[in-house]
Amino acid sequence: MSTPNKTDKITQGLRLVSYCPVCEIRSKSMHARTLAAQGETKLMHIQCHKCQNAFLTFVLVSQVGASSVGVLTDLGYEDVVRFRSNQNVSVNDVINIHEQLAQGLFQVPFERNKKTSVKAPIKRTTKKRGK
Repeated sequence: MSTPNKTDKITQGLRLVSYCPVCEIRSKSMHARTLAAQGETKLMHIQCHKCQNAFLTFVLVSQVGASSVGVLTDLGYEDVVRFRSNQNVSVNDVINIHEQLAQGLFQVPFERNKKTSVKAPIKRTTKKRGK
């Protein structure tokens, strides 16, 4: 059993990211950009030119073959780059928000609208008069 060479592995990886599961088109014109790479794994932002949906996808190309896992997103490439550079949410951040919610600091007063009844329009029929 022969192992695929580097060019074959890259081709397999590109084949995985050239299919849009939303509009079910296989296209070489998918716009794929690498966000991060570590070893044989890449995090990619892929956008379909036909339906304009975007995906965040992990692509692994190894000696065994290529595989990918992706998620549909409404984030553009620039959004993902910006969010990746932000700090992580810590446990203390979650506790602080929980305490503020418990104290009612985020409550917004809502006026309760009186229920108004709406009557259905009366359907009037006209009868044809005979000759």
